Order: sequence, then C-alpha cells, then structure tokens
Amino acid sequence: MSEPPASGSTEQSGQVRSAFPSYEELSADLIEALDQAGLFIEDVRHHLEPSVGERRFECTIRLSSSEPPARYHVHLSFVWDALLTYIAAYGAGADCDLYHDDDEAEDCPHHQLTPQPFVELEAEFVLGDGGYELHDVAEISSWVETVQELLAKVFRDEDRPSVHVGIASLGSTTLVEKFTAEHSWLLDFEQPPDVEGIARQILTALRLVPQLADRLPI
Repeated sequence: MSEPPASGSTEQSGQVRSAFPSYEELSADLIEALDQAGLFIEDVRHHLEPSVGERRFECTIRLSSSEPPARYHVHLSFVWDALLTYIAAYGAGADCDLYHDDDEAEDCPHHQLTPQPFVELEAEFVLGDGGYELHDVAEISSWVETVQELLAKVFRDEDRPSVHVGIASLGSTTLVEKFTAEHSWLLDFEQPPDVEGIARQILTALRLVPQLADRLPI
C-alpha cells in the first residue's frame, strides 16, 4: 500500500475545502483527475448500504479509444464508512454524541482533537480474459514474475502490486479464471491527496500492460 504525496492545494473551483472531506468531494476529485489524465471512465457507481450507512465508490477505467487494446482495464474503488459521513456532516467531535450523554460529551477529549480520516483507494488491474487452459501449474510462477518485472517500471520495489491468479478445476481440465494485479493507496487527508498523481500512475501502468500479450498466453 502506498501513500501518495500531498498536492498542497486547499481550494477547488475557488471554494475553500473544509479540513474534513466529504464522500462527494473525494469521488468528484477522483473522476476529474482520471478524466484530465486522458483515461476513459465507465460504469461509475455509488453504492449505499442503508442498514449501516456505508458508502462505496466504483468505476472501470480504460485507455482512450485511440490507445487499444481495450481489454486491459482497471476496477477502482473505495469504501466510505458511516462514521466518516457523520463527522463530515456534523463536524469534529460530533461522533461523541453517538456514545455519550450530553454531560459526558462535554468532557470527551474528542472535542479537542482534529479528526484524521483515511480512505484506502483500491485498484484491480485486469491482465487477462480468463478461460485459458492451464497445462502446467508451474507456468503460473513465470507469469507472476513477468507481471512484477513489468509493473516495477511504475511502482517502487517495496510497493509493487500483488498478483492474483484464480483457477478452476473441471475434471482433468484446469482453467485460469482470473489474472489480476492489485494495488492500493492510503489517503489520510492530512493534506489534500495527490489524486492527479495516482491517475498518472494508473495511466502509465495501463500503457505498459498490453506488453503482456507478447509474453503470456492468457
């Protein structure tokens, strides 16, 4: 998991942001950064779990139509829990009201502390279509090594994406159903997160991934 550098900006479209972000601000900033990087965004979804108030953002990212092949893509997502929404709406220390009576809440130290929200932004790079018949399980280790060597050009050695291979056994046949690389960034909002830098990193990785077509059978 990596921590992107702060962008150093506290304003968006002429409006000063509060110290505590909202779900809407983060999702809008993320979409704008991806669009400005020249990426194609589709299937944007905002999920809400009514029973707990948890929210989830999801979208699919591809290279623009001028940069085929489009079969390589990224699923990007983050979870925004109910407590983050509550504090964003009612302010720092408001969460004390959920756990204390009025007289107890006045003495709660949370009223004097600045909330430090954090969100884990997750990316799943889809590296193959699946359905490939695996003749030798030993092939997988070479696949993983090939992917890691390629993505090392984009991600630091200590923070490379993890490679995931899903297989299914049907009698004597073994099929590869999933072949992905997963990475996450920790956004702690101490400073405005560098979503533009994340978007550029995704773009660079997506431009490299098609090289796998000449190196792997899947």
